Amino acid sequence: MTSPAGWYPDPEQPGGQRWWTGAAWGGQRVLASTPTLPLAATPADGVPTTRTRRLGPLHIVLLSLVGALLLISAVGGAFWAMLTLVAVVAAVIGTVALVRGRVTSLGIRNRGMAAAVIGAGLCLVVVGGSANAAVHPVVNRPAALLSAPDGSADAAVEPRPTSTPTPTDVVTEVTEVVAVPFTATEVQDPNLDVGQVAVTTVGVDGQQTNTYRVTTRAGAEVAREVVSQIVTVQPVTQVTSVGTRQPAPVAPAPVADPVGGGCDPNYEGQCVPIASDVDCAGGSGNGPAYTPGPVYVVGSDVYDLDRDGDGIACDA
Repeated sequence: MTSPAGWYPDPEQPGGQRWWTGAAWGGQRVLASTPTLPLAATPADGVPTTRTRRLGPLHIVLLSLVGALLLISAVGGAFWAMLTLVAVVAAVIGTVALVRGRVTSLGIRNRGMAAAVIGAGLCLVVVGGSANAAVHPVVNRPAALLSAPDGSADAAVEPRPTSTPTPTDVVTEVTEVVAVPFTATEVQDPNLDVGQVAVTTVGVDGQQTNTYRVTTRAGAEVAREVVSQIVTVQPVTQVTSVGTRQPAPVAPAPVADPVGGGCDPNYEGQCVPIASDVDCAGGSGNGPAYTPGPVYVVGSDVYDLDRDGDGIACDA
């Protein structure tokens, strides 16, 4: 006999019942006139004892947890999804009980009860899944589309504006060296003849150090303030000398004495004859001798030819 443990007709006493342990007949019998005892657990000695079924602490905790989850999901609008999840867990537990034969801690004492738990769990999965799909339909639509104000689905999703961090101003001091151009001037130089020009002092650029307070924002300069300007090297002024000296007149070649009396050595440029008196040719003098000009007085003006005393006679 391969039946599960329980009360069965006694094969040795017709009309009576005997306890079957699941593997062998037990020693306790019930006569036909005795009411049939309820199904009881078998202790270690094989003798069945009557026991009232009660919910244990584990059952109470599990039932409370399931109830709380269903209540919370109902408030959040996910009751059917949570019910489907509980049904899946129950089906898994029923499958484990079916394989093992029982899960007494959860009240599943035989494979028949395990099969019933599996069936109930699968039914709840189907019902909960269908109800959840009806309450929360899935709409497949491209992520790049968004419902337009008129209800159409052709409006493109506008990119969300990203917050740009406010740039921070950075203040630094910058130093730069710049050239200071030299100036030029001219001076009159009596040591040079008229028309002559010479650079007597060559001009040299100077140097100036400028310090600025520079403000940058996001890598770009937004403000610049002068802190200091210091001339570190003075420029040298260029000097150009311009000649003012008049050149000495060129002495004319001596003219031979026309009368052969010789020339007075006190004069040069022209031959001043040696005579009792000599006047400038073309002048108002009456001679008797004359000399063309100009005549340079190099000695004593014996004939008073240089009336203005500039050393040149007969130059008018």
